[in-house]
Amino acid sequence: MAFNHIYNKYWKRLFAYAYNILNEKDIVEDALHEVFIKIWTNRVSIEISNLESYLFVAVRNKSISLLGKVQFTEFDESIMDDLSFSPSEEEDDLRYQKLSASIEEVSKELPERCREIFMMSRYQGYSNEEIASYYEISHRTVENQLSIALKHIRKSISKPI
Repeated sequence: MAFNHIYNKYWKRLFAYAYNILNEKDIVEDALHEVFIKIWTNRVSIEISNLESYLFVAVRNKSISLLGKVQFTEFDESIMDDLSFSPSEEEDDLRYQKLSASIEEVSKELPERCREIFMMSRYQGYSNEEIASYYEISHRTVENQLSIALKHIRKSISKPI
């Protein structure tokens, strides 16, 4: 009964959150089901101090781990932007900092130009058009470089934090 209440209370919001990351309904549903199944199977041993925060972090982590299964037909700039997280507790803040540090560390493995484009886009706030103009390359080339960077980061950061 408690499980049904939790599921019904949070499912829509969690679905919307995960959909912003994955952009594919079937994979989002799989992610949510996996999170709820894990909570149910570990209900005796799991200690949750803030259920809502726990659910959103778990769904974010599961979504990130499933990103590799999503087939993109067109580059989606919002993926990394939607991964930003405003933690409400110190524990969540620490996880966010670890994820950010991991992304920065993994980005060092990228080819120089690809890394520069990724950093300009994600950390310095330049638009694709501005980056294309700066390097005198096409907008599509910028999108391709960002796609390569994101695929590498998703592959390298395969386990949830």
